[in-house]
This record gives sequence, C-alpha cells and structure tokens, in this order.
Amino acid sequence: MNFLIVGFGAAIGAFIRNELTLLQSKIPVDFPVITLLINIFGALLLGIFTAKIHNGAILLLLGTGFCGGFTTFGTFSMELSQLCFQHRLWRCLLYFVLTYIFGILGFIVGIHI
Repeated sequence: MNFLIVGFGAAIGAFIRNELTLLQSKIPVDFPVITLLINIFGALLLGIFTAKIHNGAILLLLGTGFCGGFTTFGTFSMELSQLCFQHRLWRCLLYFVLTYIFGILGFIVGIHI
C-alpha cells in the first residue's frame, strides 16, 4: 500500500516540476534557474514536512513521494554536465555549489520553521 501513497505523491510532484520547468525557456538567462529553485524549494519543503508531520503515511505522501517527484537529481546532473561539456566551467561550478549549499540550507531552515 505504501508504494501507492509514494507513487501518487511523486506523480503530483513530477507534474508540478514539469509545468515549472517549462518556464525556463521564457527566462532570458543562460543558466538552469528553474531547476535550481525547484531543488532548493523542494529541500525546504522536505525539511518542513520532516519536522512537522508525524503521521507515517502522510510523510510518505508528501516527503518521499511529492518532494521526491518534485525535486530532480537527474535533471540537475544533465544540466550540470551540459554546462561542463559546453566549457562553461564557472557556471557549472556555480550551479553545483548553489544547488548543494542552498539545498542543505533550505532543508535546515525548513526543519526550524
């Protein structure tokens, strides 16, 4: 039964992420801003859910499912690799550092909200 709960949350998270990702083409910046913001916000939400939700099924739905489907390590890795292959090494490094530092900080802030 848990797999249905996680799957439902993941489907909703992935749908929202996809809709937000479509905005990237409308931003005149040659940097994966949307994925960066999605991953930071997802880490913040996961921190909030982890700290505030004590019901296992709801935490599976929102934490593992929604946040897992909403955030994306695969897209992050692809975009990071593209920046590297395009020899945009400073942007690659900046994207890497911002994602990890602000992702961890987002989670910590979320726990303390």
